Amino acid sequence: MSKFKSAQEEFEAKKAKESVYRKVFLYLCMLTLFPPLEMLYFYFFFIYLFYIASPMYRVLLAIYWTNMFFEIDGFPSSSGWGGKWWPFRKFCRSLRCWHWIREYFDGELVKTAELPGGKPYLMCYHPHGIISMGLQGSLALEACGFSETFPGVDRSVATLVASFKIPFFREWILMNGFIACGRKTLMYHLNRNKTVVLVPGGANEALHSHPGMFKLHLKNRKGFVRIALLTGASLVPCLGMGENEMFHTLDNESDGFFPQMLYKVQVFLMKRFTFSFPLMSHILPFREKVTCVVGAPLACPKTEDPSQEVIDKYHKLYVDSLTKLYEKHKDYYGKGIKLEIV
Repeated sequence: MSKFKSAQEEFEAKKAKESVYRKVFLYLCMLTLFPPLEMLYFYFFFIYLFYIASPMYRVLLAIYWTNMFFEIDGFPSSSGWGGKWWPFRKFCRSLRCWHWIREYFDGELVKTAELPGGKPYLMCYHPHGIISMGLQGSLALEACGFSETFPGVDRSVATLVASFKIPFFREWILMNGFIACGRKTLMYHLNRNKTVVLVPGGANEALHSHPGMFKLHLKNRKGFVRIALLTGASLVPCLGMGENEMFHTLDNESDGFFPQMLYKVQVFLMKRFTFSFPLMSHILPFREKVTCVVGAPLACPKTEDPSQEVIDKYHKLYVDSLTKLYEKHKDYYGKGIKLEIV
């Protein structure tokens, strides 16, 4: 019996021993805090407030809406909100509800190498999954004890600009340390010796989030390597084992007419809206164990104008490092699934 099967059986045994009330509580917690549903709640709440508000408050809400869409305050495309000192950040990241979500997935953060504080790191999370839930629990928030595991590493998480166009949700994710995934924002943070968590595979990789697959869109994704070279940031591979096991999505990989047509439609919508539309058979994710394995940093020399040859060199070094990390841990955490890089 492999170590992974033992770990899985332990998790299944833990779930079996939970009381019915505990299971109901955890599912209700996920239903309340699941990000796609959260976004709907905030939009409905804004519309409701606008409907019941007096004329003066409607003007204030209209000003807020204008600022949200045109970013008059300069956030999040410039810098995000504050830094480690921002008064609400530590509190928001440590809320008890995030620990309940970690219990739902039995989330775990595994450190394989030290990350000395005070240095810039570009932590790259793979795979994207449907919503990168493993990243949120282990790297973005404190549910798995990131600050205790990597003391002195002040990180922000890069996400879609569209996420900051949702009323009140915008402020919520800014308080939790999220920033826009634009080049300007990434450079701003890395040049100040801060850490940025990024998902290089992006929306395209999300379309290949199927159970039993670990397919990464990485061969032609080299922009993050260029940013690392421009800022002198070290590249840190992070593997989300179990990320693709949370949802059962409709097949878009086979050679049949419907799967291929579905994939073409999804790619068309992705290019039009900048985010993808994976079709799932259920709303809430399955309770699968999710483990984030953080690899050793790959030092990148600060280069004012890196050539394509230099970028290709460090891209290859990064892919090799990621592959070795995956092969080392796939049987323990990843069900032995074959890694595929396209």
